[in-house]
Amino acid sequence: MSNLVKRILSSIVFVALIIGPLFLSSRIAYSLYALLGIFTLNEVLNLVKKTGSSPLKTISFIFYGVIVALVYEWIFHESDNTHGLILTLVALVLVAFFSEIFRQNKKPLESIATALVTPVFIALSFLGIAYFFVYRIDLPSPWITISVFALIWINDSAAYLIGRKIGKTKLFERLSPNKTREGSFAGLVFSMLAGFGLSYIPGMPHWSIMISFSLVCVLSGSLGDLFESRMKRASGVKDSGIFLPGHGGFFDRFDAMMIAIPTAILFFEAFLPKH
Repeated sequence: MSNLVKRILSSIVFVALIIGPLFLSSRIAYSLYALLGIFTLNEVLNLVKKTGSSPLKTISFIFYGVIVALVYEWIFHESDNTHGLILTLVALVLVAFFSEIFRQNKKPLESIATALVTPVFIALSFLGIAYFFVYRIDLPSPWITISVFALIWINDSAAYLIGRKIGKTKLFERLSPNKTREGSFAGLVFSMLAGFGLSYIPGMPHWSIMISFSLVCVLSGSLGDLFESRMKRASGVKDSGIFLPGHGGFFDRFDAMMIAIPTAILFFEAFLPKH
């Protein structure tokens, strides 16, 4: 099987993992996104470990699981265990500090910070998707959710294709030597055009909002991509994992989304809040 075929098949699998759940029930979709978050969390913690740190993986996974349960209760109103779940998060913070007393670890504070901050970072993106397909019922679902990913993918594709053809000026060579300013500008233009087109879907926000939204997704998604490149450089690896042949791991594919989703939420809350 050629590398091109592997990349195409991997892309189909990736799109199915992201878009497919949106056509299921909201609870199933939430659960599947939470599961993808677990795999990504594992890869991020492994990257951190390669830098010489010693993250508290068990506590980190439990912390993420409690956040998943807390957000689930908040958006679906299943029960009233919020108080207990918040107390559990506080208890886990204390456990993280106590556990470092008995570990042979040269960077205790770094390990604690990684264990607690990383699951929050993962949750802001993977669980944040629920903001669009559960909370923002005033907007057309699943189109508004799909638009987030579509704008990121269009930017990436245009930047890659046009950057290869005419790209000459490096964007940020220290972190990502293949990215060019010409390609990045092309990705931005194509994404803004796509945002304009998406505004014509019934129920979608005005074209001015969608173009601004495109700008936000592209800029934040690019920062997410550069952040992952920074982590891989520090870890000395090419890919975060091997889940998708030709594309690397979960973090490799979701890196742009990691920053774009929470930024997109802030954008809508600031400029088009739910009434």
